[in-house]
Amino acid sequence: MTYPPPVYAQPPVAPPKPARFGALAWTAVILGIVGVVGSWVIFLNNLTAVAAFVGIVLGVIALFGTRKVLALVGVALCVLAIVLTVVAQQAAVKELDKILNGDVNQGQVSAPGETAKQNALAENPTWGKRYSWANGLSVDVAAPVACTPGKFASPSTITRAVKFEVTITNGTTAAFETALMSMGTDAQFNGQKAERVFDSGGACDSTVDSATVLPGKAYTFHVAYSVGAQPGEMQLVFEPTFNSDKAAFVGQA
Repeated sequence: MTYPPPVYAQPPVAPPKPARFGALAWTAVILGIVGVVGSWVIFLNNLTAVAAFVGIVLGVIALFGTRKVLALVGVALCVLAIVLTVVAQQAAVKELDKILNGDVNQGQVSAPGETAKQNALAENPTWGKRYSWANGLSVDVAAPVACTPGKFASPSTITRAVKFEVTITNGTTAAFETALMSMGTDAQFNGQKAERVFDSGGACDSTVDSATVLPGKAYTFHVAYSVGAQPGEMQLVFEPTFNSDKAAFVGQA
């Protein structure tokens, strides 16, 4: 009589051990990514920095678990997010200070034809001087000359009128549109607004107009103002684009 071979039962397979603190490690990574992405968004980066700080705490805890490498990556991302947030906020504060302080005449002042200096001069340019912006654009204002307004000049009550010759030189690599520049609208005489004179066909006629100034070219125009009977201090301000540095020319007129 034959007997069937004995059947041996397979030993039970132990279930895999659950990853210890694995969820915390993944959370740290996610918070780190959110922190890095949001670090350059002003105001929002305050929240993402808090999230990154929480991610650091969770990542440190996860380092005692089974996903050590993942936890280390999460901690590194969270630290990077906080560093980038600090850098972005410091840059924003500097830019805000620059705007609030006005940054008037932070370009270069020199005599016409003189090589622009590397260091900007702080004093206000006057007639016969050149103001150069950092991008290569510059403006020259010649000394004012007296002019006699015609019969139909505006405003009708002109005690005395002076006329300026202004030259815009384009030292940039792109065409410049004079329509972008604030030219002749910000003028003061002895601390009060100076009215611009409109004298079509007369001696005090202004020739300000929109023009395209090509690189390396210059554009000259004239602008006249109504001033007081006696000589006084005149101020003309030029601004090539919105929120750019202002060139404030000051001199007698």
